[in-house]
Amino acid sequence: MEKLRKQTTVKEDIGKLLLDLGKLIFGAIFLGGILHGEIPQLMLVIGGFAVALIFFTVGISLIVKKIT
Repeated sequence: MEKLRKQTTVKEDIGKLLLDLGKLIFGAIFLGGILHGEIPQLMLVIGGFAVALIFFTVGISLIVKKIT
């Protein structure tokens, strides 16, 4: 017998995508900024952390289903 796949909504898929983008930005800008760069490291660290945090927050808010 075939198992039925759980249908996801577009909202959930976008949320998962934003979480993945947040992880990539955190790794690339935040951690990469610590190593080297022409832009001041403090700006890269703060900017990368802020953008990743925004993506995490929006992604999680889109994924979480309201319990009613």
